[in-house]
Amino acid sequence: MATTARPSRRQLAAAARPARRSIYVFELPVRIVHWTIVAALIVLTITGFYLYDPFTRGSGMPGQPGFTLAEMRFVHETAGFVFIAAVIFRIYWAFVGNQYVHWRALLPLTKAQRSDLRDTTRFYAYLRRDPPLLNGHNPLAGMAYVLLYLGFIVTIITGLGLFAWVLHVPPWTTLFGWTWSVMSVQTMMLIHFFLMFMYIGFAIHHVYSAVLYDLEERNGELSSMITGYKDDVLEGEMPRDDPRRAQA
Repeated sequence: MATTARPSRRQLAAAARPARRSIYVFELPVRIVHWTIVAALIVLTITGFYLYDPFTRGSGMPGQPGFTLAEMRFVHETAGFVFIAAVIFRIYWAFVGNQYVHWRALLPLTKAQRSDLRDTTRFYAYLRRDPPLLNGHNPLAGMAYVLLYLGFIVTIITGLGLFAWVLHVPPWTTLFGWTWSVMSVQTMMLIHFFLMFMYIGFAIHHVYSAVLYDLEERNGELSSMITGYKDDVLEGEMPRDDPRRAQA
């Protein structure tokens, strides 16, 4: 008599998950800005390390000592202006984008969002088995992004202050020379350099969290920053950020 194989724990969990549908969460401008910032930060990190402590002092061109350093500074400054443009555009899009990328979605302003914040914190602390059902950013990630962009603003101000100090010509000294009176150039360099390590740590945790949520929810968390779509649960298991669900 043939025996029927018992379903695995993974199969049982998959069967217990609610039915899903694709929903457009991350708009194209958000995805472009996301990957632009990623690319810019990679270039800024590599060139920033070199500018802080040049690991090679080759001339680059005969008779022009320091040419490599000048090249690195040029690449760093170019990537910096690309980074500034991307950050400014993302802040703008936080006011005109859809509900999932709007600034209101990044802060626990409603009762439902605060409840999701507690549930997400419990999930990360291994006190809850499943994460709360959400389409956009969870409240904990949203608050982390707000802090991240505050760090971006400090990086931009200190970077432009250092840029003005190096050039020492208007309009840069007019616009950002005031930073030298707020802090010394050495302190500005230290803050600018320290924030780079904060971004490296954030990137590690960001990738880990995205993989974790993708595995736990199986909602296309990783691919959503390429396609823009995530798998949304259907009626009966509606996420808290769904527009069909009233938030107090």
